[in-house]
Amino acid sequence: MLNELRNKAETAFKANGFPTTKEELWRFTDVSRVASAEFSNDWKTSDLEFQPLDKITVVFENGKLSREKSNFDDLPKGVCIGSILDLVDPRIGTLADAQSAFVSSNTAYFSDGAFIEVTDGTKFETPIHLVFLADVDGAAFHLRNFISAGVDSEVTVIEEYIGQSGATYWTNVVTEAFVADQGFVDHYKVQRESATSFHFQTLEAHLGTGSVFSNHAVTFGSALGRNDIRGKLTGEEGEAICNGLYLLKDKQHFDTHMFMDHAVPKCNSHELYKGILDDKSRAVFCGRILVQEDAQETDAIQSNGNLLLSRGAKVNTLPQLEIYADDVKCTHGATIGELDEVGLYYLQTRGIDPVKGRAMLTFAFANEVLDEVKCKVAKAYIEGLVHEWLEQVEK
Repeated sequence: MLNELRNKAETAFKANGFPTTKEELWRFTDVSRVASAEFSNDWKTSDLEFQPLDKITVVFENGKLSREKSNFDDLPKGVCIGSILDLVDPRIGTLADAQSAFVSSNTAYFSDGAFIEVTDGTKFETPIHLVFLADVDGAAFHLRNFISAGVDSEVTVIEEYIGQSGATYWTNVVTEAFVADQGFVDHYKVQRESATSFHFQTLEAHLGTGSVFSNHAVTFGSALGRNDIRGKLTGEEGEAICNGLYLLKDKQHFDTHMFMDHAVPKCNSHELYKGILDDKSRAVFCGRILVQEDAQETDAIQSNGNLLLSRGAKVNTLPQLEIYADDVKCTHGATIGELDEVGLYYLQTRGIDPVKGRAMLTFAFANEVLDEVKCKVAKAYIEGLVHEWLEQVEK
């Protein structure tokens, strides 16, 4: 099954190639630097350090599972964790669109990835920390992750991507998540790759009746990258929560594309994304909510806010609603602005240094997203990274 899937994907990738700015979904993001580069499959053990966030850690170094650095042997009944190469599920490859160049290349060439399965009725409270280390210059890392949450189950997954400073490489990820009826998946992504790397991920989620899929994505790294986040609500009373924060500086370019498909009635989706940009960085946000004809009583909210710390920074934001039902409650909006000078002046009148005042106001802007993080270890870790980034840009 897997070989057939790979062969079809490789054929599609070779036939279609990489997207260009002539395509509507890519008109603000030029991937020619990735398309024209030659990447190797070289491998070595990683010298990078990482901080385990809890007891369960699954480490991939330069595209392959490291059992020596991982810790997932002591698992309760109902929880299965391992390599996607060793554990097979017929649903692998059924969500992610193989016509996408990044998905098809991933499907054809993925070297490893995480397989997580939580069976019906299992409530697994310990966060599963997936760590992806990259420090081979000039290499490509195609990683495939699969998450399955059974009926009335719960699981928390934290994906973290760490890269060697100054290394140029390509990380290409696909994560497929299946959430069965009444299931709950709390998913986090922390991307702090090398500032000269390329990072692309497609995240697809399939939600059953009464299920909840919560995703929080925080982006710091890569010279060029994109998150494609797609959800399909197929059972009534399902809920998708997608929050994100991108912090960009220098000449970084990061693109976020979201698509939420309300296919049945009485489902909710809430999306809150914020960006903080400095220097000559660029960001793209495109969020599309589709409410199909039968999806009555839909409640969908989408918001994108951007804070520019420099006149050289730029954002293209395109929130979209496509509604074919008449009994719905849907809103969307986007803002782009600078720091509030009145607020900064107020802090200065209270004796707060201007540099510290700017950092306080900037963190307050980001904190609306951070407040939505429910996993305590993830929240503390992400807040620390945000403060560290703010210290760097305010120097």
